[in-house]
Formats: sequence, structure tokens, C-alpha cells
Amino acid sequence: MLRPGERCAFPTPQATSSPQLPCMRPEGRRAGRRWKAASRKSLRSRTSPLGRRAFIGVHLGRGPPVGSAAAPSPEDAMFVSCLLSVSLALSAGAAPGMPPDTQAPTPSHTLWLVQALYPGQDALLQRTEEGIAALIPQDVQAEQLIGRGALAMHLKGQGGDLRCVSGEARCREPLEAYLESLGLERVVLVQVGQDDAGYRFRAVSVRPGTGARGQAETANPAFEKALAGVLVKFLSLNATVVAETTPAGATVFIDGVKVGSTPFTTEVLPGEHTFRFELASHLPKEETRVMSSRQQVKLDATLEKVPARLVVKAQPEGAEIRVDGQPVGTTAVDQGIQPGTRRVSLTLDGYEPHEVTAEIAPGGTYTLEHALTPTSMQSFKLAMRRRKEATMARQSYLEASFEMQRLTGTSLASQPLSTSEELESLRTRDVRAPGSRNLRGVGVEYGRYGQFFGVMLVGATYASTGDTWTLGIDVPPGVGGVGPDGVSSLDTRVQAVSLRALQPQLRYVLGPVSFAIQVGLEGRGLLVKERAGDAAIFKDGLYALDLHASGQATARIFVYEGLYASVAYQHSFTLLKKIAGTSNIRGGLGYAF
Repeated sequence: MLRPGERCAFPTPQATSSPQLPCMRPEGRRAGRRWKAASRKSLRSRTSPLGRRAFIGVHLGRGPPVGSAAAPSPEDAMFVSCLLSVSLALSAGAAPGMPPDTQAPTPSHTLWLVQALYPGQDALLQRTEEGIAALIPQDVQAEQLIGRGALAMHLKGQGGDLRCVSGEARCREPLEAYLESLGLERVVLVQVGQDDAGYRFRAVSVRPGTGARGQAETANPAFEKALAGVLVKFLSLNATVVAETTPAGATVFIDGVKVGSTPFTTEVLPGEHTFRFELASHLPKEETRVMSSRQQVKLDATLEKVPARLVVKAQPEGAEIRVDGQPVGTTAVDQGIQPGTRRVSLTLDGYEPHEVTAEIAPGGTYTLEHALTPTSMQSFKLAMRRRKEATMARQSYLEASFEMQRLTGTSLASQPLSTSEELESLRTRDVRAPGSRNLRGVGVEYGRYGQFFGVMLVGATYASTGDTWTLGIDVPPGVGGVGPDGVSSLDTRVQAVSLRALQPQLRYVLGPVSFAIQVGLEGRGLLVKERAGDAAIFKDGLYALDLHASGQATARIFVYEGLYASVAYQHSFTLLKKIAGTSNIRGGLGYAF
């Protein structure tokens, strides 16, 4: 009650009209001190840290205390949100005070408040309230208050006990005691939103009388199923289904999920459900029912024994099976069928269709096993697929080849292996004849493949000239007997060796043919021997070393098992400018394993 000189900060309608009735909080310095002292005294008697934070936030107008020992959990935060929502609803509904010595009503109502889970989704609030009302069983609907409008109607003509809130009486939970005095047995806050998972519901329940709390969360693309999934945590909504069949032992499917066999008893959420019963040698039976909350339903299905049986097995896998033009399955079918004349057809893309006319006797079994014949194009595709799989299964190869090489330029800078000091700095300059500059030889190569990528591990080639090469010579100044007055060119025979390793490859397989591209570095060496015999100036010959960058394209055709024939083209470029680049054509045989 207001003392002289005080006024209400948060008045109820009665306090506004009469200063003798309770006030939610008196305003004034002395009154404010008495209000806070009474509130703190009440708070010290409370055992729940969460309730203490909620009470302070609601009644003293601020959030959790600064420097509190532990941050609130998500459950605590939702609980506080629930109490705040109730407080706002009570303020909007102008909950009146209760005159002194008035007996509080026995709590029997459940208050349902709905909030949007995400911003901008307020349109879901009314739909949720209507959905809650539709799901609540008839026998308890009179005890449910759904939404703030129902709360405002409930509060008309009722008084609430504010003695715990004002500090005149000591209570464990002041706000909860006030809610209980208004006849609210339980308060449930439901948050609704829509996101990528569909409709999402979160709910928290508070019982003012005991302080007991509960929470639940569900998500489902269907609004009704998501709402029922969260409400079932707080209300007994499940419908009871008793399924029996004649004969017994049928498999029971609910919404396409196998759940047991008859006789079978289970509970389902309210809403539409499809029940299916299957039993061998009997026709299946299906029934759709819309289940209400707490409804008890008995399903009694009589399954008809099939008069005949159809068994079909088709090859290859995936062949479609049709009976009288209607699809009944793929690859294999074993089901009941009405007797008489039936057209059974098997079809699959790339295969010749197969159709038979079946005379099915009552009580008999008709069996059809057939392998479809592929079309000519399909046969070619299947053969290519099998050869491709066999080719790609072989991951290592060893290959021997015959090679034709040609220098792409005339440069050949060789030097003597051993000679006099005067000729030590002598160098060959180029190949003057013949113009073709061809070499012939043999090579060997070993590598490994994955599905698309591989590596040539090691390879070597030996080649030599079949004709005489004339090499021009750079003669050092002052050397007699050679140069302008002596020898300025040499008639030689050339031998070449190349080594390569760890060259990456890219492979593509088409049936029995494998195409590969590889790149990498290789070392090249040439040994030059004069054809002058005993009159040779350089008895041990001349040599040249170089490093080349090369690229190669190869085609391999598998002829039997892992045996294949190959053809390749290679091109290289000199990096050290000692030996001209080469252009090679290679043919050989190899074995993959």
C-alpha cells in the first residue's frame, strides 16, 4: 500500500484508482530503499542462482549481476526469457492485485506464450497458437490459456497475491508465487522459426508451484509434425494404434518405415499416417488415417491370399519388368498376381526388348528367367567397357622399342677425349653433311600408371649413324697441320645415348587403346669416332654432353591380355646448346601387368 508522499512506478489498475491497494513498486527515495531492502531480503532466502538472477532482472529492472560466479546456460537464458515474457504479458493484461485475507485460487491452468525464434517471422505466431489449440486434447482444453489474449481474459476479475513481490512475505520464488496465485499451474514459452531444416520449435516449461522446468526442441519440414514433436514433451498427445491382421504375422509399415508384425501395438504423433500390411503369398493392404490427440484406433485388416504367383528374374541388372504394360519392379520380382492371360515384358536401354504372353493358372506359379540381348551398338559399348576395365587394371608396363632419330639442327659441340696440349681446346662446330642427320637405335622403358596419371620411372636409348657425318672444326690459332693449312673437317661415325627418369604421364583409355602424354628432362651423350683409321688425329674420339627437355605422345594397342604394340613421337630441345634437339619416331612391343 502507498504511504503518504509515495506514488506507483509500476501501478496495477487498482493501485492507480485507489492508493489503499497494492502497488507493484512505490516510487520515492525512502520507499525505494524499503522496496530494494525487502527484495534483497527475499532474494537471500532463495536457493536457486537462476531464480535469483531472473527475479532481479524482472523486478529491479536490470540484467544479471556484474561479476556473477557463472554465466547462465542456454537453458537458464530461455527460462529467464520465459519469465520476462510472462511479466510483459501480465503488464499488458493489467493483472490486478489481491485484497488482503483473500484465498488464492488453486492453480489449474497452463499458459502458452508464443514468440518468433528469428526476426521477421511474426506471421508464424498465430499459426502456432492455432496449431497448439488443435493438438490439445478436448478433455483438457478448458484448462489451457493460449496466447496473451487468452491470458488477458483469464485475468479479468481475478486478483493476484503481491505480498511476496512487495517483500511483505518471504517466498522462495516471488514471481512464481504471484503466477501461482493467479491460478497458473504451468507456463510454457514456445519459440517458432523457419530455417534450412524446415520449421524449428523450441519450448521451455516452468511450474510456478514447484519450480520444475523442462525444455524441448524439434525441427521438421512439416509444420504440424514439428509442432507435435515439441508439444509431446509437455502433454500426452500420442495416439494409440492397435494393428491386427487375418492371418496374423503380417509386416507393419508406418509411413514407409517397418515397425513390427501383427498383432502390434504402438503410439504415433497426431496427424496423418499411412499404415501398410504385407504378408507372403497375400495381397498387400494399405490404409491412411488422420490421428487425433490421445485417440485410440484399432486397425483390423483381412489380407487376401493371392490366387497365383509371378516370379521374374532378368539380366542385366536394372531391367524394367512390366505386367500388362504396368511397371512392377526391376531386375527381380516375386509377387502375387491374378490368374489369366498376362503380358510380361522386360526392357532396358541398349537391349532388345523381350515380351512373353503368360497363361497363369489359379494357384500356380509362373517363372520367367531371361537375359536381354544387347543391340549391336550396345554390344560394341559393352565390349569397349570390358576392354577398358581390363586395360586400366594393369598398372605397370615394360616396353622395348626401335627408334628413328633426327637432329633438328646442325650444332654439335664435341671435344677430344684425350689429345696433345695443342689440340686440347679444339672443338667441333656443326654437322656439315649429310643433310638428314639421322640415327637409328633401340630403347627400353619401365613405368607405372594410375587411373589417369602415371610416371615413366626409367628409360634409356642407344642409337648410331648409318652413314658418315662430316663435322666442321674450330682450330685454335697457331696450331699447324690443321685449320686452313690442314684439316678443317672430320669424317666421323656418331653413337648416341640418352637416359631419362621420373617423367610424369597423363593417360586416357578408350577400350583396348591407351593414349599417354609425358614430359620431362633427359641427359644425352654423343661419342664421335673418325673414319680415318690409323691416320686419325683423335685416336680416342670426341664426346659431347647435353641436357634436353622432351615431350612424348604414345599410343598403345593391347592385342592379347597385357601384350601391346606401341607407337610414339618424341621431340626434345637442347638446354646447354651442346647437341641439337631431336625429333624421334618410336615403335615397339610391351607388356602391362
